[in-house]
Amino acid sequence: MPDATDGTEPAPGKPPRKRRRVTTTPVPGADPSPPSEPQRHAEGENDERLRVDKPPHWG
Repeated sequence: MPDATDGTEPAPGKPPRKRRRVTTTPVPGADPSPPSEPQRHAEGENDERLRVDKPPHWG
C-alpha cells in the first residue's frame, strides 16, 4: 500500500508526513470561494485532429 505524500493519510504505524508546500494566509480582499473557471473547450473538440496528427514513427 503506497504512502500518501501530502500528510493527509499516514500509513498505519507511521507518523504523518510534513507538508512539502508552504501554506500562507490569503492576501487581503481575496475571495475565499471564487467561482469555478468556465469550460474552455467543448468535449471531444480536438478528437479528430488528435487521431490524424500522429508522429511519423507511429505509422
